[in-house]
Amino acid sequence: SVSGVYLGSGGVVRARSVVITTGTFLRGEIVMGLETRPAGRRGDAPAIKLAQTLERLDFRLGRLKTGTPPRLDGRTIDYSSLIEQPSDDPPTPFSFLNLLTGPKDVGRVLCHMTRTSEATQRLVLDNMHLNSHALQEEVNGPRYCPSLESKLLRFKGRTHLVWLEPEGLLSDLVYPNGISCTLPPDLQQQMVNSIPGLEHAKMVHPGYGVAYDHVDPRELKPSLETHKVAGLFLAGQINGTTGYEEAAAQGIMAGINAVLHTRGDAPFIIDRASGYIGVLIDDLTTLGVSEPYRMFTSRAEYRLLLRPDNADTRLTRKGYDIGCVSEERMRLAADMEVNICKGLHVLKGVKLRHPVWKTKLGLPCSEKDRGDLKTAFEILLAHHQAGLTMDSLAKVFPEHFSALAQNKPLARRLEIEANYAVPLRNHDALMEEYLRDECLKIPDDMDYSKLKVSNECKEKLAQSRPATLAAAGRINGVTPAAVVLLYRHLVKSSQAHTPPHTTPSPPTPSPTHSL
Repeated sequence: SVSGVYLGSGGVVRARSVVITTGTFLRGEIVMGLETRPAGRRGDAPAIKLAQTLERLDFRLGRLKTGTPPRLDGRTIDYSSLIEQPSDDPPTPFSFLNLLTGPKDVGRVLCHMTRTSEATQRLVLDNMHLNSHALQEEVNGPRYCPSLESKLLRFKGRTHLVWLEPEGLLSDLVYPNGISCTLPPDLQQQMVNSIPGLEHAKMVHPGYGVAYDHVDPRELKPSLETHKVAGLFLAGQINGTTGYEEAAAQGIMAGINAVLHTRGDAPFIIDRASGYIGVLIDDLTTLGVSEPYRMFTSRAEYRLLLRPDNADTRLTRKGYDIGCVSEERMRLAADMEVNICKGLHVLKGVKLRHPVWKTKLGLPCSEKDRGDLKTAFEILLAHHQAGLTMDSLAKVFPEHFSALAQNKPLARRLEIEANYAVPLRNHDALMEEYLRDECLKIPDDMDYSKLKVSNECKEKLAQSRPATLAAAGRINGVTPAAVVLLYRHLVKSSQAHTPPHTTPSPPTPSPTHSL
């Protein structure tokens, strides 16, 4: 078990729980062109001895890579011909405690869109021999935010989006999202100048690639504590993920569980149905990674439930119970939950015949309209795509809905509840049907090359070798369509051994991925 940390200076910090969050520093090497040097990022030394310690403890280590684009001087960019991308107005705050409509006192900055050019592609592809990081095929990089070199190699003849993102309200630095690259610095400057709007742009810092060690996340418990060393927790890129939000999610969970471990309390676990954090950690600890892992809504079976609007009702009580949520936040969440229940009760209690609703609300009537009684909730559900809102109801029936409509956050929550009512019912039915067949076994010697699915699906299935159909549906990169084709292949192969009338119905594809 953990007893503390030895520092590089020779000192010792005693602790009963330790959280390691190495980012790209674990035996990190940065690359520009053909030059490689030890570093965790530009200007910072790597963590070599820590990697060696993990090896001595017999942790399974892997190697991944990522990259960052050059930074530009925004004062040298010609924005006149570029497409503006304004900020949300008003912006949506991350916290339910933030009652402001946005930072109007300091303003909001614009992003701009441009694209690579034929000259960009020619320059990059003609100089691949000077780019060791891009040709390092034995180390996987992020599939879903690839380097410019990867995009130009994979999709020749196309132009690619570049988003020019200011790095701060008071900073002149611009982050050109979409041109992460590892060319030599002089060629990076030429590449930047080949992009419309950036013909005279000055590069402040060159982009570079970084390769680093990570621990196989199957070494971890769902609490992010390691199996091998009690009290040792890992979070972030050391677990094979990429992205700020993914790191933050693991960081808060590892931190919480490190404290609980020190107290001798049970770990805090979020399941797949309660939050994307649960989906991420379950994927990592169950399936491991072969490339930097990114969280997508499509990975969650219950994504219709995992919405930003209901994060408070899903998670606030859980956080409060372990001491991570303030009394004020808990009170606001509890009040909102009560108000939603009361609001739904009002909406479901007001009933009129459908044609009467349409007439009063100014909705187009039809001869096919039936005279069935409909609740206000059903009307909101049926006509939200026509722009019907709580304000619409309040104008016609102020005595019932005016108070609800005036509370804008509550009104929006009630509208969302109505909008999702039918999809959620359908989702529940789909999940029930799918779960009936999730235990369908897949033979150990299954030849996935015979499936008529994408090469990515074949690759993922062959690598993971799932034991059941449900396990196949949870693999990153395996689509519902591929799961259906896999099911049909399994049924066809086993029909000779299946008694008549007992063939299971094809599973409805899990809504884990988008087709």
